[in-house]
Amino acid sequence: MKGNESFLIEDMNGHQIKEKVNDETIALLILGACENHGDHLPFGSDFIFPLELAKRVAIKIKNLVILPPVPYGVSSHHKKFFMTISLDANTVISIIENILDSIYNNGIHKILIINGHDGNIAPIEIASRNIKDKYTNITIACLESWWELIGKLLPNTFDIWYGLGHGGEAETSALMMIRPELVDKNNIPEDTIPNLPKHLRIYWTMDELTKTGATGSAKNASVKKGEIICKILEDILISFLIDMEKAQWKYGLYI
Repeated sequence: MKGNESFLIEDMNGHQIKEKVNDETIALLILGACENHGDHLPFGSDFIFPLELAKRVAIKIKNLVILPPVPYGVSSHHKKFFMTISLDANTVISIIENILDSIYNNGIHKILIINGHDGNIAPIEIASRNIKDKYTNITIACLESWWELIGKLLPNTFDIWYGLGHGGEAETSALMMIRPELVDKNNIPEDTIPNLPKHLRIYWTMDELTKTGATGSAKNASVKKGEIICKILEDILISFLIDMEKAQWKYGLYI
């Protein structure tokens, strides 16, 4: 992208920002992590894919700017694996609040968060509710866990465990599609499907579930599945943004 066509804030200068950002602007925030995803996927998987998804949406939706991704998250449950970089939960809450606060104070009141990491889900909710309580006219939406949503929407697309897994079938397929050079097919681990309850949540640590840092069935991943994942998530986000624009970003009793 060149000049005013850019939607990445880090690529814009002061003049371009002033021309691009107005009270109709939608800010898109990516939250990820830096941690082991097995020997076949990069440590940045949790923000690499959401950022690519955001770029695809920004091409088709006007008045959208993408903030620089936050590459670290709450990854304490991955700490037994080498080179995990983790932030304290309260730190992540503060970071998100500070970012949302800054966005609001620059006149942007519409915010879409795309999250790529399970450990960020609780901090995102706490921070977003705190900011919403502070600024009642702000709207904050979040795609919390695309990997779970995909499994529910496309149960017949995946071969094992609805595509779930850390570095599993869905996540590996997504990376194969957008950044194939970062996927080491020669080091895809054996299938690891953890024995976890269906209706309750256990607050596990990753080393209790896998010896490789990955779970699920990455051997069943494919570019074709990655294309399906990207297309449906892109469609969901675009549909949401179009519907919100039609409703002037009002919802609930305000419509």
